[in-house]
Formats: sequence, structure tokens, C-alpha cells
Amino acid sequence: MEPLEPPALHQAQAAYGWLELGNEEEAFAELERLPEDLQLLPAVQAVRLDCLMAAKDWNAAVKLAQVLCGQWAEEPGLWLHYAYAARRCAGGSIEAAYELLAPCVGRFPEEWLISYNVACYLCLMERLDEARAMLEMARSKGGERVDAMAKDDEDLAPLNL
Repeated sequence: MEPLEPPALHQAQAAYGWLELGNEEEAFAELERLPEDLQLLPAVQAVRLDCLMAAKDWNAAVKLAQVLCGQWAEEPGLWLHYAYAARRCAGGSIEAAYELLAPCVGRFPEEWLISYNVACYLCLMERLDEARAMLEMARSKGGERVDAMAKDDEDLAPLNL
């Protein structure tokens, strides 16, 4: 994905600033201030996706994530967002999220957060042996970060970590 340049870069940074403050409405407003041609840039749309997710607008988020994954399939973060929204949108499910993200484990072997999330989905589907193996894969790449997240993650509670 092409990096943003001013003014889109400044508006994106401002939008993230508003998100950090918990104000999704102002974050969206920052993006709306951009000319329409800049609003359509994939990197700006990725910021919009972050805003939709912060606002918990899962139905809009899953639609946008699907489009972005189609355009930028090599961006692992987009696939994480797509799966996350697919789990939570109307008609979504753990199984839908798993189906989207499981193939990404092999596509992005260095992205420990993908194998971590797949472990969560496997655990919630009561496939505990597979979940343990996937969590171990995440640990091999993410180390202490994985252990720190896993100890308080309700999705992984059946593993008794």
C-alpha cells in the first residue's frame, strides 16, 4: 500500500489522534475533510476501517475490510481486521472469522498475531489441541508479547493457561 503524503497524511494522523482520545466521530470528520479523490486512497480507506472498528460498526467494517483485502491482499493487518469484523457483524461467527484468517497463517508466517487469533478461534470452536499448537506457533514468533496477551484472554480460557 502506498504511504500517504500531505494533506492526506496529516488528516490520517489527526484521525488517529481522535481515536486515541476515544472520539470516533471527530476521527471520521477528519477523513471527511479530505477531497473525495484522497478519501478513496487505499491507505485513507484503511484509516476509515480503523475508525469503523473503533466505533464498533461491524457491518460497515466487514464490507470495507473485504474490499481492502481484495485490493491489498498482501497486508496482514487488513486480514486481521476482516476476521475480527466478520466475527462480530450481523450474521458473523467465530467460524467465519476462522475461515478468513486460517489461510493467512501460511501466507504470513512471521505475523504472530495471526496465529494468535487463529488459536483463539480454534479454542472457541473447542478444537483445543489445534489451539494449543497454534498458540505455540504464535509464541515462537511473538515471545513474551503472546504470553502477556494470552494470560488474560477470555477466548483462550479453556486452555487453562
